Amino acid sequence: RTQRPPGAAPASAEPSFGLEEIIVTARRKAESLQDVPQTVDAVTADEIERLSFQQFTDVQAIVPGLTLTGGSNGYTTAATIRGASFQVESSATPTVEFYLNDGPIQSVFLFQSMYDLGQIEVLRGPQGTLRGRAAPSGSITVTTRDPELSEFGGYVNTLATDEDSMMAQGALNIPLIADSLAIRVAGVYEDTEYDHVKSINNSAD
Repeated sequence: RTQRPPGAAPASAEPSFGLEEIIVTARRKAESLQDVPQTVDAVTADEIERLSFQQFTDVQAIVPGLTLTGGSNGYTTAATIRGASFQVESSATPTVEFYLNDGPIQSVFLFQSMYDLGQIEVLRGPQGTLRGRAAPSGSITVTTRDPELSEFGGYVNTLATDEDSMMAQGALNIPLIADSLAIRVAGVYEDTEYDHVKSINNSAD
């Protein structure tokens, strides 16, 4: 064993760790997640990219107590929080409401595709005071990525399988006036065989 002389600097400094601050809009304003006095699960764009989420139902894998039902027909989409379920066919008020950039939206549109998202916030408990619609179990707010005001850029991601499926998504960011105005265009293209069931009466794809 070796001893370090008194006053000498250690051979290697301990690594410093810092927590990344997460900004949410649970109360209709941008604030730190630590300052929000309610339960909020935030899924950031970095997490979506790191975990390679391709469809909206993938979010339930990292949000405890959340169940997302895509439905086989693309219509019966719903979310369940704390065990309170909802059936689209009942024509009742959903127990969980969905919002896109703070505007209410039907869940079927979010379940169709997921691309160029900035953040997903899952709020638990009764909502409606700040969101506009009563939701006894909670609400899910999806935020798209904001345009970069000073940098030109974009990206393209493609995914293909040996089951004749292909998906491509991308975005293009164009600053128009430096630090004042920019435009961002994003889109997705998907071509799949769905469940590989074909009609014997119709040869159309």
